[in-house]
Amino acid sequence: MDVNIWIVTGWRGSGKTTFCQEMLLSARAAGWDTAGLLSPAVFQDAVKESIWAEDIRSSEKHLLAAAHPQTESDLAFGDWYFNRKTLAWGNQVLKSSVPCDLLVIDELGPLEFKLSLGWVSALDVIHSRQFRLGLVVIRPELFDEATNILHPYHTIQMNSVNEVDAKVLQYTPWLMRSLGTAS
Repeated sequence: MDVNIWIVTGWRGSGKTTFCQEMLLSARAAGWDTAGLLSPAVFQDAVKESIWAEDIRSSEKHLLAAAHPQTESDLAFGDWYFNRKTLAWGNQVLKSSVPCDLLVIDELGPLEFKLSLGWVSALDVIHSRQFRLGLVVIRPELFDEATNILHPYHTIQMNSVNEVDAKVLQYTPWLMRSLGTAS
């Protein structure tokens, strides 16, 4: 299978997850099999309170991380407490995501690159090449490391959530060409 990997990068709050959600809608509208994980944040009074993990195929969601511990076994990392059961569940979701047309992995960060924790199955899934297009969300501070490992075809730089609609319009034709669909 001919595989393209696009890295979606940008600072926190720049619209990376929203961009991925919109690209998923475009791919689904074209009839393509979409899979992987999204990690939408939940805000309360403009403060990020939690992050969820969502199975793209089933829409099943689990609490991934919270600003305060939720269980005794939570993995404390930075400002977050990660649910170990959700991490294990997410790795199973990723393993069962391929084959597919569009694979989304939101996101690979310091847990994966620095500690070999988090979505540890993601790199194996990416290297399986059992998808046509992969959108992989990477933090800017890990961009060089990720590029050396993933060898992306293209990079999408998100600067502001306000530009998501324009970026979707810009990249939907690319998506359709990557998936073999006329736009």
